[in-house]
Amino acid sequence: MARKRKLNTRKFKKALEAEKERLEDHIRRLEDRASGRDPLNRDVAARDFDELGGDAARDTAERGQVAAIGENFRDILAAVNTALKKIENGTYGICDRCGKNIPKSRLEFLPYATTCAKCRKELSG
Repeated sequence: MARKRKLNTRKFKKALEAEKERLEDHIRRLEDRASGRDPLNRDVAARDFDELGGDAARDTAERGQVAAIGENFRDILAAVNTALKKIENGTYGICDRCGKNIPKSRLEFLPYATTCAKCRKELSG
């Protein structure tokens, strides 16, 4: 097991909290759009999706894309929340797989990283 370094987490915590807020806002807007609460897309939500023609197919495809984007945002939000918990319990910046320190440059690029680049590469195969 690698020696734990003392990592100043204030900057990372601030970046993670900002990212959390941004993601929550994006998720909220996507959910509003999908449910018809978005005033810019109210006409789409009110439309009968069983109508003939390309609009129904396009709208269905768009709803699928919005759902996929929302799922991606929720996955990243979960990773951000995990990173914030790691800051609180003193394990932030330590690879979940090998236990070594995650390089500061990686954390600056991806503050919610939970593995070092080597382990990430091995996991994605």
